[in-house]
Amino acid sequence: MKAIEDGTLEYFDTEMYSNFNTEVLEEYLEEKTRKSGFGSTTWKWNQVQLGLIIGIIFAIINQYVGLKVGMIVSGSWYVAYLAAMALKWTPGEVNISASTSTGAAMVCTGFVFTYPAIYLLAYSPKYQMSDGSYLIDSALLLPNSWALAGIALVASILGGFLGVLYFIIFRRVWLVEDPLPLPGFEASVKLMDIAQETSTGSVESAKQSIFLVGISSLIVGAFTFFRDFPLFKTGVVDVAGDAVKISAMDKIANTIGIERFYNAGDIMVPFDNALTKYTWLGFNLTPMMIAIGWFMKFRVALLVSLGTFFTWFVVTPLAAIFGYPFYYPIDGAYHSVTDYGTLASLYSYSYVARPMAIGAILGGGITGLLKMAPVFKTTAADVIEIVRPSGDGEGSRKDYIEGRGWYEWPITHILMILIVTLVGVTLVFTPQFGLIPSFFFALILCLTTFALGAIAVKVMGETSIEPVSGTSFIVLLMLVLLFDKILGLSVSETALLALVGTTVFGGAISMSGTVIGDYKAALYVGNRPMHIMKTELVGIIPGTIVSALFAGLLSLALAKEELILYAPQANAFAAFAQIMLGGETPWMLLTIGFFIGIFMELLTGMGTAFGLGMYLPMVVTLPMVVGGALRDWWETTILDRDVERLGLTEKERTLRLLNTYMIATGLIVGEAVMGTLLAIYYVWPLLGGV
Repeated sequence: MKAIEDGTLEYFDTEMYSNFNTEVLEEYLEEKTRKSGFGSTTWKWNQVQLGLIIGIIFAIINQYVGLKVGMIVSGSWYVAYLAAMALKWTPGEVNISASTSTGAAMVCTGFVFTYPAIYLLAYSPKYQMSDGSYLIDSALLLPNSWALAGIALVASILGGFLGVLYFIIFRRVWLVEDPLPLPGFEASVKLMDIAQETSTGSVESAKQSIFLVGISSLIVGAFTFFRDFPLFKTGVVDVAGDAVKISAMDKIANTIGIERFYNAGDIMVPFDNALTKYTWLGFNLTPMMIAIGWFMKFRVALLVSLGTFFTWFVVTPLAAIFGYPFYYPIDGAYHSVTDYGTLASLYSYSYVARPMAIGAILGGGITGLLKMAPVFKTTAADVIEIVRPSGDGEGSRKDYIEGRGWYEWPITHILMILIVTLVGVTLVFTPQFGLIPSFFFALILCLTTFALGAIAVKVMGETSIEPVSGTSFIVLLMLVLLFDKILGLSVSETALLALVGTTVFGGAISMSGTVIGDYKAALYVGNRPMHIMKTELVGIIPGTIVSALFAGLLSLALAKEELILYAPQANAFAAFAQIMLGGETPWMLLTIGFFIGIFMELLTGMGTAFGLGMYLPMVVTLPMVVGGALRDWWETTILDRDVERLGLTEKERTLRLLNTYMIATGLIVGEAVMGTLLAIYYVWPLLGGV
């Protein structure tokens, strides 16, 4: 307190770390940056360009990871940090580069979680209606699929801008005057603290870590190539008359006679085993999931996996024991799961557990939002406090400092981007969907981004978990009711427009929650908020372009079943749209799942994650749990012992932990990049008709 009173406390002083989130420290640093931030920090294109390159690469990687396992890991920040540190940049420059990378990498969220549902409902046999048709007429996509991606692209850029600029309202309130804790942000600040020590040892450590990312990516990329890439003919032809090919690892399994226990990366209980009537157990050889578990640690990985365990150890066994009858959309009739013998658990999973999972996602998401209901009241009070005159004769303007320039992006631009988004989205959607539906969608986008964006920011700041799925389901429900019940669009047009609209909302809401981490780190390193806003806005444009391009490729490969991607959110959105607009709605299963989601949200605070876990096969979640357990074991038995035995400093401990993050990032990068190349290989011949 004395250092603050005397004005002698500097960034990264020891006292700063012991006073995080005290409000006194944040207000002191805010005023310190307002005075010295104009000369101490700069915004340069070379910093931004490095962040853009890394962010664009991770925009592609995040899409594959999200479709593979249903979550996105922000590895771009660590890579950007190490690259900037190797170049001997200052902490402020590191923060700017890393912020650009997150802006480019995280805007893809809507294209990961929602956009593929359009293609699933237009092409996937899993969503074929009883009369052989599909909920979305593929004629609406072909030859206009690239036009559709363009519509989503432009609208997502505008929505992303709105989501980022919207945070101006809350930056001072929730980061300075009443700071949200944002659990885990301390690691980012500590890494930037290390970056200011530009000694040879620190720089060499950064270069070593970058090497770890590269070598682990190459090794895992090679492993993924042999696991997945079709190299060997089987002598079997598909319906098109083409020779079916398998990977090198499948070829080896067939050669040595263990194909019953291994298939496409899954080590599993054979499907002809009596056990698979009740459940299906296995382990997928996916380095990516082990790495994600490493980032989560065991407790969080186990909580996320609880939904999967519930599906395969409770739901599918009970469905088989009681012979639960389910509606089969392919023939439009009801069947008992026991009719399918040893495959009963797979049908229980598809037609019993997954509808329950959708209900759990909705129940958990809505309950989470209701728990945050007080935010609406406090948010309104915060906004009023920000915009009303302060009474000191200076008015309320805090974004501009006379004689020095802009301290943060003008708050008046929020109204401007709101109008631009409303008009721009309406104009972009009108040629394909008509003026009235387009205008109402644009209006809902703006209103929900403001209303639900406040909740997303508050939840992200309190838990470091952003409720994108829960809020997006609410928007999808609103859009389906609007277009189908009120405006009377056709079922196909309603599904298409509602899912494209939810895609745009997902990107906007994701950016609202993402920027809080970059802004919070900037406060502790002395970066002006104006600089962070510029980096985020610059990153959104190329990140969205790349996301839209690869979303089309990956979504088509997913729907055509050329790639084994579980895509839990996309499947949940597709199934929810189909339930609302066609087929037989399993209301009982949805209701049961809804109350399960409520219960788990109240019990663990992760009801949505539990519902998503119900969507994942055991073979995917077990590697994640193993990765989390390995992290805990390594920290307890190796890292902490070395700290005591060798007397490692906090900095040395942090660098050792960071090296494991780099290896884990390499595992994700290697598998995701090779998976994306595989998607291009499969989809390229299909693009002739797109």
